[in-house]
Amino acid sequence: MYPFLIAETNLTLNDTIGPLFNLGPTLVITTSLGIVIGTIFSILCIINYVTQPSLRTHNTYIFYFMLIYCLISSFISVPIFLMGYYLNLFQNSISLCQTSTIHYLTINIGMVTSLAYASVERHYLIFRKNGLLTWTRQLFPAICILIYSYIVAILFTLIPTCTYTPCLGCHTTELKYMIPWLTISFFLPQLVMIISTVYLIIRLYQQRANFNKRPEWSVLQKIVAQMTVYVIWSCLYYCPVSFYNLSLIIDPSKYSPDLKTVMNIVNTVIVQSYPILTFISMLLCTRRKQAQQKRDSALKLNNLSAITPVPANETQN
Repeated sequence: MYPFLIAETNLTLNDTIGPLFNLGPTLVITTSLGIVIGTIFSILCIINYVTQPSLRTHNTYIFYFMLIYCLISSFISVPIFLMGYYLNLFQNSISLCQTSTIHYLTINIGMVTSLAYASVERHYLIFRKNGLLTWTRQLFPAICILIYSYIVAILFTLIPTCTYTPCLGCHTTELKYMIPWLTISFFLPQLVMIISTVYLIIRLYQQRANFNKRPEWSVLQKIVAQMTVYVIWSCLYYCPVSFYNLSLIIDPSKYSPDLKTVMNIVNTVIVQSYPILTFISMLLCTRRKQAQQKRDSALKLNNLSAITPVPANETQN
């Protein structure tokens, strides 16, 4: 959100800086509250992930590594944005503006790309044994996605050229830049997620007869539901600000400082809602495993009592 707060209009530089602050301290208070809550839930999720090896499976690990982007937002992206605007640092420092843009774009493309990768990997492995993963197996794809996200963000920040306006990303000023960005950062990953989820639902119902009387069927249904929730979340996260920026390129007269600020507040809140979503998913997963362990223990006790021989003296009596 942060590099896009000023629309490309015919206003002068001084005119564009002023309207940003129409909501005054509301922007600071709301974003600060959002990152505090998001950071707390991120830390809780990370602690549970590190201390509970049962969470490190093909079906879950990438969702926890996505918390990296929430922490980047909390400790780098949002603080740079707030300092740059409220201390007027962006007016004199192009490099600081570029740093803000790069981190914001990295969060954008990293989260959606991670969800796309997770949907493909789940689809490939869902009918196979879902064993625990080594740290190397978990870190490799997560680091690759992070590096890819930074490379794309740097390219879209440094390659497009435009008249410097603090702090407007040049890729938001022309369709020839905006369309490739939307395609790479949203349309392609979102298409992968939707196709993978729909195809998985089809595969599940084709094989329903094999799972109907087994607990795996219920688990698979929950996985599909979780994937659907993340698809919806990614749309809520990405669409409002990105498509509003696209509309400003088409018609700059639609720019509204209040609406722009509100949309960016909503964007921050949605980013920081991801740790809460992951925390809830973790609780549901933990309860499910605890219930399964209780059922397995009860079944073992029943089997043990069934095969335990009756003492001879009791038989004679």
